[in-house]
Amino acid sequence: MAAGRLNKMCLAIPVKIKSKIAYSKFKIEDGRVVDTSLVPDAKAGDWILCHADLAINKLPEKEAKDILKLASKCSHNADALAS
Repeated sequence: MAAGRLNKMCLAIPVKIKSKIAYSKFKIEDGRVVDTSLVPDAKAGDWILCHADLAINKLPEKEAKDILKLASKCSHNADALAS
């Protein structure tokens, strides 16, 4: 990588499900709607790993919070965590 050049990559981040909207659509705490087709046993209150509004896995709460804590220490995380 060249000096001064920042490579970007997509990350999946932990989010908590707030409420069910439809069969595989749930609202998360920040108000976005995510598709849980890949995690059929997801339910309100669960922590999920989410990428591009798609749930890809369920997580234990401790693991989700640990990931968020680590992400908050990254200097370039503001855009990833805000979206």
